[in-house]
Amino acid sequence: MTDQQSQSTFRRTLAQLRQSPEALPWDQRRQVAQALGAALAGGDDSEVVRDLVATLADDPKWEVRGDIAGLLHALPERAFERTVAKLSEDSNGFVRRAAQRALDRRRRVEENAQRTRQGREQLRVRLVTLERLYGKAAADKARQVAEQMFDALMGALVHEMRGVLTPLKGIAFSVLHPRDADPAAIRRQLVKLSGRLAFLERLLDDMREYSQSPTLERRSERLADLVAEAVTMVRESLKASAKQTQKVAVEVTVPPEISVEVSRDQIVMAIGNVVKNAIESYTDDGKKWRAGKVRIGARMVDGEWTEVVVADDGQGMLAEDLDDIRQFQPGKTTKKGWGTGFGLPLAHRYVAAHGGHIGIESKENQGTTVTIALPLESQTGERACPTKPW
Repeated sequence: MTDQQSQSTFRRTLAQLRQSPEALPWDQRRQVAQALGAALAGGDDSEVVRDLVATLADDPKWEVRGDIAGLLHALPERAFERTVAKLSEDSNGFVRRAAQRALDRRRRVEENAQRTRQGREQLRVRLVTLERLYGKAAADKARQVAEQMFDALMGALVHEMRGVLTPLKGIAFSVLHPRDADPAAIRRQLVKLSGRLAFLERLLDDMREYSQSPTLERRSERLADLVAEAVTMVRESLKASAKQTQKVAVEVTVPPEISVEVSRDQIVMAIGNVVKNAIESYTDDGKKWRAGKVRIGARMVDGEWTEVVVADDGQGMLAEDLDDIRQFQPGKTTKKGWGTGFGLPLAHRYVAAHGGHIGIESKENQGTTVTIALPLESQTGERACPTKPW
C-alpha cells in the first residue's frame, strides 16, 4: 500500500469512527491501530494520523485503547502529551500500564539522545583542549586516529551483520520456495529464522548501548549487592533465551564490608557481562553444556582499590585470540555465530570511566580469569592501578 493509499484509508476510517465509535468491528479497529503504528514508525505524523490516534484513544474497547497506548512513544510531542495524559488515567489497568511503559520508553529515548549530545560536546571540548595544549598538528592527528578507529569498528560491524543477514536470506528463500510441503521442515526453518532475528536484535541493542556515553553520576554501593544483582541478571537473561545452564554453578565470596563509589547500573552490567562470558565458556554453541563452576571473589588492594575476580575452568582461549580480546574492540568474539562481541568492550568502557581496569588471563582448555579493578573513591580518567590490564 502506497503512502497515498494509506492516507486515503485513514481518512475514510476516521470519518466512519467520528460518526460512530463502533462503525467498524473492534478487531478491525485493532488492525487500524497496528497500521497507525507502522505509519508512525515510518515517520508519518500527518494530521489524519494524529486525529485517528486521538479517536481510537477513546475507543469503547480497552484492547483498542491498549494498542494505542503501545504506540504513544512514536507520536509527535503535542499529540503525545495530550493522549498520554488521557490514557494514563484510563479506567482499565492494562491501558494505564501500557501508557506508563510508553512514557518510560520515551523518557529513555530522550535521555539517550541527551547523553549522545553531551558525548559529542565533550569530544569537541577535548579536541579544542588538545589543540590549545599541544598544537593543531597534534589535535589533527588525534582526530585522524579516532576516525581510523571508527572506520575499523564500522567495518567489523558491517562484516558481523552480513554474517547474520546472509543465512537469513537463505532461510527466507527456503521457506518461500520449499522443496516439499513438509510442515515439520518448514517449522525448523522458521525456528532458525527466529533465532537469527533474535541474534540481530541483541547485536543492535549492544551497539546502541555501546554508543552511549557513560554517566558520571556516582554513589556508594555495597560490592556484594552489585555482584549478586549481576549474577541474577545473567541467570534470568540466559533462562529467557532458553539456554540450559543448570550444569554451571556460580560460587560467590564477596566480603560484605566492601563498598565502592560507582554508577550502579553500569558496574552491574560490566560484572554481568564478564560473568556471562564465564558461564558460556562451558559450551561451544550455546546448546550443549558441560558441568563447571564459576568462582567470583573480591579483595581490597592497598586500601585504595578493590578487585573483583571472575574465574572459570572452561574452554579458555588461544594466545592469538586472547591478544585480540585484550584490545577490547567491539566485534571481537570467540563465540562465532552467537556472540555479538560487545560484552567485554562494554564492560571495559564502563570500568575505565570509573578510573579502573580489566585484566584477562586465559589458556586453552584450562579456563579464564578476569580481574575488574575499581577505585574505592570516585575517579574519572586514568590513574595508577595495582592490576595491569593483562
